Amino acid sequence: MSLVYITYHDENISDVDNDNDYLKSRRPRLKYNSKFKEMVREEKNSRHVIEMPNRKKLLTSSAKNSHQTMGYAVTPVQLPCNFLKKNQGVKWQRLNEHQCPPHRHIPPVPQFQRHQMGPHHHIIEEIKKDQKEELFCPRTRFLPGHKHRANFVALNVELIKKAETRRPPPRYIDTAKGDRHSLLNSGLIPQYICSKKFGKVPCYLDARKKILNQLTNRCLQQTKMEAENACARYMPTVKKLSSEERKEILEGLRTNFTNLFKIYQSLSVCTDTVTKQLKKGKMENELRQLEQDIHLMEHNPEIYVSAY
Repeated sequence: MSLVYITYHDENISDVDNDNDYLKSRRPRLKYNSKFKEMVREEKNSRHVIEMPNRKKLLTSSAKNSHQTMGYAVTPVQLPCNFLKKNQGVKWQRLNEHQCPPHRHIPPVPQFQRHQMGPHHHIIEEIKKDQKEELFCPRTRFLPGHKHRANFVALNVELIKKAETRRPPPRYIDTAKGDRHSLLNSGLIPQYICSKKFGKVPCYLDARKKILNQLTNRCLQQTKMEAENACARYMPTVKKLSSEERKEILEGLRTNFTNLFKIYQSLSVCTDTVTKQLKKGKMENELRQLEQDIHLMEHNPEIYVSAY
């Protein structure tokens, strides 16, 4: 470990605690001082909540207003003996700092000149007024001796006499003291079963099902058409043999079989050479194939063949 011995220095630490600190003295000065500096400092240092002497807390619009919902880091809990009593809680009050803008002169409402009425305008208005007075509600009656159109008190008395007696709503009592409740909303009476819409599918679901069925049918038809087009494009087309063609083919097979069988019977009995053996085997295979074709044509009335 190396040691460094300082033999000379010019540092002065006698004025460290003074206001004119070295670091403060070296701080650059501001080039511009705002005139609102003091106002902003007062607003920043002002209290958001002011406790009033009459157990009220006054809310002010200070700079800490935006942090009012954060609350305390540790919530202060009071002692159990200081429980909340009547008229001893916190009463909040908002400081009325609103200032109305200065009153300015409002321009008057413009008055437009109406169109000049004709000489018979007042007569037309009186006729319309009389026609309007003659119109009355179908429940009312026109009484000529009275100022008004109808005597509503007498009409109300007549309606009350003719009205049906109003039955009290059904209720049920669940305690001995007489606590009554509505019977319809209690669930004891099946009121929704009697409704016309009970147990039926809603209209919007039926409409939705119809739309889905149409879409599925359309998709099935489209897939079927695509499959038919694909089959027609890649697979050879076939056609059904008519009865006449089938008979002609069957007659030709039988004639070929008879001719070939005659030739087969005319062969020599002794097959001692290789050529005779090969010729006899070839004719036997042809006869066997003709027999299979005749059997197929006789037992299958519907036969499909390629169109190519």
